[in-house]
Amino acid sequence: MPSIPSMIGNFSYYIGLITLLYFSIQFLQFVYLHVRPTSIRIYHYGPAPWALITGASDGIGLALARQLASHDFNIVLHGRNPSKLERVRSGLIEHFPNIAVRIAVADAASPDWSSAVNNVLKAVQDLHLTVLINNVGGTGALLKPPIKTFEDTTNDEIENLINLNLRFPTQLTRCLLPVISKVRGPKLIMNIGSLAASGAPLASVYGGCKAFNHAWSKGWQAELQSTRQKVEVLTMIVGGVTETAHRKTASTIFTPDAGTMARAAVQKVGCGRAEVVGYWSHGVQSCLLRLVPDAVLGRLKVEIMKRVRLEEGKSQ
Repeated sequence: MPSIPSMIGNFSYYIGLITLLYFSIQFLQFVYLHVRPTSIRIYHYGPAPWALITGASDGIGLALARQLASHDFNIVLHGRNPSKLERVRSGLIEHFPNIAVRIAVADAASPDWSSAVNNVLKAVQDLHLTVLINNVGGTGALLKPPIKTFEDTTNDEIENLINLNLRFPTQLTRCLLPVISKVRGPKLIMNIGSLAASGAPLASVYGGCKAFNHAWSKGWQAELQSTRQKVEVLTMIVGGVTETAHRKTASTIFTPDAGTMARAAVQKVGCGRAEVVGYWSHGVQSCLLRLVPDAVLGRLKVEIMKRVRLEEGKSQ
């Protein structure tokens, strides 16, 4: 009969082996997630497939429009500034002469969400719409400064944040369902999320809106799967990104530019998950933050957000 120390040694060996195998599988899955080929082309079918990108005047939205145009999708650009949208439209047509581009002007932060949604519906109701990307959101255009405490945020600013980041994308998606349902084939709905959904000091309302978006997307995707509908609802979780409307700092390994982030987001299409961290270094950040005790994590996040606020202030 083996001795007790020998049994303990064998037990520890097998526990270590299983642990090593588990983390090896996790690592390989992580690598594959970020190198696998995109499945975006399965949504390119029919006589004229269209993609609607909200908040497409600049930043990630504009970069996503360029990515989809490079895959030969016709593009509907949404934004609130018509002259800016016209410039983006002209640029897309110049670089991608074989596609068509429409614009939809609507203020997503407006309290009159119904009118804003109807403006977008008018631009797409006759289209073969196979892709919807709910990208519009953020704080920069609504808050001065864009990162500040909940106490310093006014009631009107809170309403605008909720309209922009929560109410408009949810109501727009619901109102677009009849248009999307007319298309007989697979459809993609990508909702741009945020690492802030786990709780972001100095951006607590914004983070709360993104937490709603994550929960809504995952719940709806489960509904669709249960009825075997060919709709991929994908939450794309994003961390810090530069080359946006309100952040012009140089890109780093943990803060990619908007173009890099958009390529990573499109690459994740068809990955089989309802929610995914889009860029590899943001995934590393997310994993590392989960290892930090809650008592320390809150203070750490405050310091990170203060540094972001300082960097954004310098780039303005």
